[in-house]
Amino acid sequence: MDRSSPATTFALTSPYHGSWLSHIYGGHFQNIYPAKVVREGDFRERLCTISERPELMFMGNFIVDRAGIVALCRAHGINVIHGEDGFFPHYGNAHGDPLGFCWESSLPQLTFRRLTDEQRAQARATRTRWLDFTPEPLPEIIRRPFVLWPLQLIGDKVNQWDLNEKNWCDLLRHFRACLPAEFQLVIKAHPRSKPHDSAGVAELVRELPNTVLLPARAHLKTLLSQCHAVAGANSTVLMEARLMFHKPVYAYARGWFTNHFELFLPVHARHAPRELSRFECVEHIRLARTERLDDYTDWFLAQLLARQVNLERGKADPVWLKERVHHLSYQSFVRHGEDVFHRFD
Repeated sequence: MDRSSPATTFALTSPYHGSWLSHIYGGHFQNIYPAKVVREGDFRERLCTISERPELMFMGNFIVDRAGIVALCRAHGINVIHGEDGFFPHYGNAHGDPLGFCWESSLPQLTFRRLTDEQRAQARATRTRWLDFTPEPLPEIIRRPFVLWPLQLIGDKVNQWDLNEKNWCDLLRHFRACLPAEFQLVIKAHPRSKPHDSAGVAELVRELPNTVLLPARAHLKTLLSQCHAVAGANSTVLMEARLMFHKPVYAYARGWFTNHFELFLPVHARHAPRELSRFECVEHIRLARTERLDDYTDWFLAQLLARQVNLERGKADPVWLKERVHHLSYQSFVRHGEDVFHRFD
């Protein structure tokens, strides 16, 4: 068996039902286990009792025994790809990464050095399409200058694993205390919000100075285009704000943008409220648009695009899917390094 070639047999480990990446792969190729791998011991038992080895292991996110399962894959020559469902800026795509998910992925471990002409063209074409929209009037309760906080679902797994906030009130209170008084804090409900996702927020807003709460139906792109900055936990809206609208962004949780502090400014809720870092970029937004920061932004967006697997194409074209998944796998990364994120033919 050629372990360097694209896989036609695979296995899956995930704490949830699975992932779209493994699901569409399974529409064409063989999952050799009757059920997903759950824990390291489960995988070890199968390796001892089932002679056939999967060629590829699909790793979902937030797996408790991730390190142990990956180590067993390394020992048995099983290739690995880490996946995540839904991925900015195209939710018809899954995310594929050779090293991990979210803050464990390859992107937080890369250092921006240069932007290629190909990356610049890809990023700017994507941004141009994204920004082709008709703005709506701002809600009357908004007073400029304002900073936008798009609420997430409280059950977001990054929140549960990293911050473990039971509601958003403490973070909102902390950020309002950090934010200069003249800046309005505009909080927007999540489109799929249930009552527990915004528990206590309406009451908190009545206590906080210069703070308003908008309903979920408020037009997000209009708010992003008009605000001075965006804050939140790890929402993909933070990436949209920085990468598409070039707005300063403050983030409380870890995510895909971890270790890229020039683009995504970390805030630590454990510290007493203090001056927000690089706030001059919020007061004078042009400072967030230096030539280097624009190149950095285009590079980061191109890196996100380079880790995507189009679900519709994957369903229709098994040859392309197999090669695309292999291109983003660990074995490919070991062999080709960062080149796997530069080009895929």
